[in-house]
Amino acid sequence: MSGFVIAATARLAFLPYVSEDSTYFLIPWMQEFRDHGAAALSGEFSNYNFPYLLLMFLAGLLPVEPLIAIKVASLLGDALLAVSVYALAANYRTIGVSPKLAALIALFLPTVVVNASMWGQCDAIYTAFLVLSLRSLLRNDGRSAWLLWGIAFAFKLQSVFFLPALVLISLRNRYSLRFPIMAFGVWALLSLPPAFFGRSLASTFSVYINQTQEHRLVAGAANVYAWFPTATAEQGRVPALVVCGTALLMTAVAYWRGPDTTERRVLLTITVLAVCPLLLPQMHDRYFFAAEVMALLLLRHKDLFLTPWFFATTGAVVYVLYFLSNQYALPLMLGSVVQCLTVGLLFRALWRRHSGRQELRQPTIGISP
Repeated sequence: MSGFVIAATARLAFLPYVSEDSTYFLIPWMQEFRDHGAAALSGEFSNYNFPYLLLMFLAGLLPVEPLIAIKVASLLGDALLAVSVYALAANYRTIGVSPKLAALIALFLPTVVVNASMWGQCDAIYTAFLVLSLRSLLRNDGRSAWLLWGIAFAFKLQSVFFLPALVLISLRNRYSLRFPIMAFGVWALLSLPPAFFGRSLASTFSVYINQTQEHRLVAGAANVYAWFPTATAEQGRVPALVVCGTALLMTAVAYWRGPDTTERRVLLTITVLAVCPLLLPQMHDRYFFAAEVMALLLLRHKDLFLTPWFFATTGAVVYVLYFLSNQYALPLMLGSVVQCLTVGLLFRALWRRHSGRQELRQPTIGISP
């Protein structure tokens, strides 16, 4: 319990910090709610989807200054993330640590500590639902996996990084096509409420399209395009999409050529969560967040035990660079090299038909209706 108290105390120390995101986006959004109440949902003042805006609106009712209210909403995500990691670790015993310790380690990852309490961001929320979705996949519960992914997608567009793994496992196990339809139905229902306040349907459902208008080829992420800091999205978007698509196809082949064990599902998930922000264009600083958290499942893996530490270290470097206004390109380039090596290790492990001692002693997971 003392560890969780320390985790909470560490977050309290960062609450007064005002990030650029808070200054230019989050605080003005909160002010919209305080000025106009729920009626603010009729406007296009934010490019975040409704579930997060609802949390922001509710937090705005607290008698505290806007910055603190914003961070309270985001810190709820940290608590949810700890619970989800606990639940996943309880079902994936190969992690080698107790569920309680796994949840505590997740809370102490540098990026998790800073994301909500210092930055004011909410990446822990969608990641928590992705963690629960993976838990459902390991339990062979395709319906819950897709529904939980739908909730995650309603919170953040970056949930699509998880989609290749979800689709591949679903195809291999012949899950019903109703499940993805239900998932997108959940996303639609959770996205729809602003339309009831007067916002057009086109505007309501184009929030994520508006998020893809970044003009830079890379926006602070430690990915391969950090080596081309002056390149624009227009110049590199198509080649980057081709490269990423090719890498995902190779990952699919690597997964499909071996048995469909629980461990290989975990490896597939972590790999695609890392490949997407590594190779997609227009990636922001925080987009490896889910991969960092999921990599904790490899803490005691014979060959990949360094993976969580590689992700955590590069994530911390990227965050420091953000708070230094991204003035230094070389550390980001070096970080991208570490990310590439880490993804290479994951791919190599997935490519093997068998994973040696670390492979679970269980038959291939059977086909479910």
